[in-house]
Amino acid sequence: MANSGSTNKHFKIATLNLLNYASPPFSYYQLDENYSAIQWQNKNIWLTRLIANISPDIIAFQEVFSIDALAKHIKPLGYDYLTTVDMPCIAKQSEFILMTPVVALASKYPIIQADALKPDKKLLKHLNLPENFTFSRRPIKAEIQLPQLGIVRIYVLHLKSKRATKLNDFANNTVPKNAAYNEKLTQTVGSFYSQELRCLEGMLIYHDALFEQATNPQPSIILGDFNDDIHASALSLIFENTLDSNEVNHLDFFDAFDISNNNTNTKPPTLYYEGKGKVLDYILLSNEFNQNRENTKLTHLTYHTIDKHILTQPDDKHKTNSDHACIYIQFEVKAGS
Repeated sequence: MANSGSTNKHFKIATLNLLNYASPPFSYYQLDENYSAIQWQNKNIWLTRLIANISPDIIAFQEVFSIDALAKHIKPLGYDYLTTVDMPCIAKQSEFILMTPVVALASKYPIIQADALKPDKKLLKHLNLPENFTFSRRPIKAEIQLPQLGIVRIYVLHLKSKRATKLNDFANNTVPKNAAYNEKLTQTVGSFYSQELRCLEGMLIYHDALFEQATNPQPSIILGDFNDDIHASALSLIFENTLDSNEVNHLDFFDAFDISNNNTNTKPPTLYYEGKGKVLDYILLSNEFNQNRENTKLTHLTYHTIDKHILTQPDDKHKTNSDHACIYIQFEVKAGS
């Protein structure tokens, strides 16, 4: 928590993909994917130690199936406030199989407002997208008031994964028993669709954040699992488009690592796949967090990666921890701001 008195206020804000946080007796996606009592206990012991070690004031979560279990588990750690804007679906074949995990936001400070982000209908129409466009995981748009800093607008997201979407049930399929056709359709058109949806989700979230900064500027954060490298993929067209102009730079969002006081140019991976490190998790900050900005309230912004648990591949494939690193920022708000 922040310190009291007239000294600088210290804050930490984190994000963590929990990797299938589903409390027994529930399974995730299919019946044989679940936790034993010991595995579930060990996963929560690991989570407790990680959160207690960092002690973030605000933490975003992805891949949450058991919302009540998470709220109950982190409450003794000081998180009286936890919000979600959606619920996992129950599979048709069994009431004990949970589908479509959700994102969550926990805070030591009161969450003033939290809603599911709703895309701008005029923008959807202009882009020829359906008015009822749905995200693969509904993002949270919330406001939290932090002492001395004021109201902070927070977007919690988990964009569509790179996993190819199976389209054989929807495409023109005149050879339904042709396995090769279905596999090729998934590998090509299905992969393209997943990337397209991921980019659309990122664009719609960014549009909302941009509109808010233009009409009601506040310190704002976009954080979570982007499921891609935002500096090297199509997402870079959205999240790396910063202009060097005094007229518009107040609308910019920065990768927290890029504007931090860290003494390194190498950003640690947040996930390893087939031995290769990737950065998929990000904390993006509005210009209010830029320490080089005139009359800024902030100082000593640092970026941190908790990754010891992902540097090796355990036999349980990270079932009792996570396959993602936890990342967080730490900063100070100047006294008297």
